[in-house]
Order: sequence, then C-alpha cells, then structure tokens
Amino acid sequence: MADRAVEAEVSRFLSLRILSMQERGAVPNYEASIAKLFTPELNQRVARTGLRIGGLAAQVSRTAMYARWARAYPQTVASTIAGGTSEIQRNIIATRGLGLPRG
Repeated sequence: MADRAVEAEVSRFLSLRILSMQERGAVPNYEASIAKLFTPELNQRVARTGLRIGGLAAQVSRTAMYARWARAYPQTVASTIAGGTSEIQRNIIATRGLGLPRG
C-alpha cells in the first residue's frame, strides 16, 4: 500500500508542474500527456485494489464502502480511454518529450 501513496504523490507533483508551467506561460506538451497517462491508470489500480480487498462482497454488497469501489472501477477504465488513448499519450511523450522519431 505504500507504493500507492508514492504513486499518488507522483501524480500530485505532475499536476503541480503543469500548473507552474501554465502560470509562466509555457505550454506543457508532453508533461500533460504524462499526467494524463499516469493518473487514470493509478486511479484504476487503486479501485482494483479496493475490489480485491473486498473480494466478492465488494461486487455484490450494498454497503457504502464496497458500493463505492464497485462503481469506481468501471469509471476508471473509461477514464483511461477518455481524452486520448494511452497509446496516443505514449507517442506524444516519445516524440515531444524524448525527441524520438515518429514511427
């Protein structure tokens, strides 16, 4: 679980970097793609972990905690697609951030 806390901090720092760039008038090209790629996948892993902790009860229970994870997981899957697929975001990071040729 400590890994999730570290990942959440990374997500927060990515967001802060993008905000500081925008305040300076810079365009966060690949930085925004990194955040878009990282954050929804982190949310999906956290929701999946919640479902695993609850087991089958998390999928059929009506208690507030389990119902939250059961609703959250499908939404997190959709968020990895919305706003550009992960493959497109990876291509943006490769070409704009790392300077690799389009391939």
